[in-house]
Amino acid sequence: MENWLLVSNCNTFGLANSLRLLTNGVKIDHADYWSFRSKLDEYKQTLSRYAKVIIHPDINGLAYDFSALENLSKIPSIKFDAYHPDLCTVVARGAVLDSPLGPFHSMIVLAAYQAGYDVQTTKQLFRRDIFERCGYFARWDMERDQLLKTFADQGLDISARFRVWSHGDCFMYGVNHSKVRPIFDIAQLYLEKCGIEPNRTDLVPADVLTSGACYPVYPEIAEVFGVRGSYMFKVPQEYRQISLEQFIEQSFGIYSKLAPDPFLPELHYTHRHNLVKTVLTESQH
Repeated sequence: MENWLLVSNCNTFGLANSLRLLTNGVKIDHADYWSFRSKLDEYKQTLSRYAKVIIHPDINGLAYDFSALENLSKIPSIKFDAYHPDLCTVVARGAVLDSPLGPFHSMIVLAAYQAGYDVQTTKQLFRRDIFERCGYFARWDMERDQLLKTFADQGLDISARFRVWSHGDCFMYGVNHSKVRPIFDIAQLYLEKCGIEPNRTDLVPADVLTSGACYPVYPEIAEVFGVRGSYMFKVPQEYRQISLEQFIEQSFGIYSKLAPDPFLPELHYTHRHNLVKTVLTESQH
């Protein structure tokens, strides 16, 4: 029986368990990137023994350069923000800043705090005309095309599966955390690419990412894409949700403790965040 090693990001467990369900002829070992890094010296001694070492493309070179491995293979994860166009990550004091939802911040909440708005004024900014002017309804096509290209670059055609995912409920918990069904489908496609016929099964692994933060699809955005919408935010490591008002209040509390240190969205959000700030300023005049 072949032995494979999977090293990936937050989707490691869902992907590893999907592969286990779908094939009986391969033993799957797995480690998320952080575990791999902590045991790097041990893994260096064993990598060449695996028939396949499967990694997320983004981790190559961070803790180890996998490029020289003859048994190397790559599976990306899903990154797709059309359901959550307001979501961003924020850096403060040289590190990613946690919000009430772990790394997930709202560009509108951040911009409103920076502009000096109170909680109630900020809450009133969550409405259709603001979203439209911020470009929140216009991200689907570019996000879909980029997602399909990311997988096509690794020899995986997910276009048919994407059409299925996008005609049900929202398939994302945030911009880089997908639900388990798409991960399972990707495992099937990968096995087929390897010439392995996947097991026929209706079983999918436990969706471990539900234990983390789950960002809602705002109702106005949900209506456009035909999914369920909410302003309830599921907090990490608890099966508990908070309201939009609570999310704003708690976010403001976090930001207030940082002054006078600067805190800004990560660089790839800068242009969009600047647009949000402009829209909010115009909305108050």
